[in-house]
Amino acid sequence: MFPSEKIEEWIQEVNQRPTSAPLIIQFIANRLNELTKWNEQLREENIALRSEKRVREYEQQISYLNNQLDLLKRQFDGEIPSEESPQTTSKPLDTLNILVYDSLGHIARLDLEENDMVDGKTMLMFENLATDGEPARLSVIPSSEELLCIFTSGRIAPIPVSSIPFVQREGQPSDWGQIQIPHEPAIGDALACLIPVSKMALSDFLVQISRRAFMKKIRMALAPSIMENLYIGRGAKLPGDQTMELFLGHEADRYILLSEEGYLGSVTAEMLSFAVVEAMRLNATDHLVGAFAIQPEQSLLVMTQVGKAIHRTAESIEDAEALNRKGKALYSTSRRKQGVRVVGGGPVGTGDWALALHKNGTLSLHAVSSILESGTISLDDEILSFTVFSKIEES
Repeated sequence: MFPSEKIEEWIQEVNQRPTSAPLIIQFIANRLNELTKWNEQLREENIALRSEKRVREYEQQISYLNNQLDLLKRQFDGEIPSEESPQTTSKPLDTLNILVYDSLGHIARLDLEENDMVDGKTMLMFENLATDGEPARLSVIPSSEELLCIFTSGRIAPIPVSSIPFVQREGQPSDWGQIQIPHEPAIGDALACLIPVSKMALSDFLVQISRRAFMKKIRMALAPSIMENLYIGRGAKLPGDQTMELFLGHEADRYILLSEEGYLGSVTAEMLSFAVVEAMRLNATDHLVGAFAIQPEQSLLVMTQVGKAIHRTAESIEDAEALNRKGKALYSTSRRKQGVRVVGGGPVGTGDWALALHKNGTLSLHAVSSILESGTISLDDEILSFTVFSKIEES
């Protein structure tokens, strides 16, 4: 506990200066209190280990890390490159797949090939596509990705992109009612979003956002428990609000929020906390239709249901001075009163592409450069959903 030399030194000190005795006794008492606390902590650790509680936690973390390593390896064709042996493939390791999904859990998967990259091309037509309530959403994901289905109840379900059946693109239009439901929502539940998680191990935290623009960060230390229990929580405070999106977040991230009524918000990851906070104040009739991270070299492309594009450079978008502030209007009040609504958007660069799902069931592909040049998308019917993506470039 104390070296014998130290004890002898204290005795000599007390003999020479008796007034120092109280100070020495107080120091010894404080040290004994610290040792008692450490002893209690070790005792609790031993009890936890004997009860297998801590062993279970360690096993959970090991299982999670092994799974994340496998997912990362899949992105690099079975081996993670290092500085000593960088990857030198001469062709893409992956192909892109289009996913169209709705709140009932239907997920349609289409392959996206090089010969598909034609501006204005109709990729597919869906019959009996639901146009009331929540519109179907769009995503473009590498075929090797692992997805998480995030439900409005807070439940999650993993699914590899490769396990989702392809939709036949030849011949007659596809009946939306016949599209497969890989994970059926429970009664009162709904599919909120699909997120790719293969690079979760490289993230600083998770970011959860609700339709009413409430956001929170989730510590990565909780990821093993989340994946083990298949539950992440609702991430919403208000009655009737629900999860809309989930990100793999990084400390330097900047997040763009788009509302249906045409308001734009920008918040940084630094502004968010690990508690649910209102990131942007919305009108009672409004809700978010898009949320994503944007990089300084990118610009923002926003699409309305009438096919009119709105373009903003990243540097022209001002971050909110604080949370719970109303966003900036993307268009005039008169256009809003005329019924113009935002259906989606995203960060874009030169050479990127966009997908639009129309009310009549048509899924169309567009070059972002063409949209920026004309400012519109030609359409036979209103647009329900819109997203942007980048091609996989050969290295």
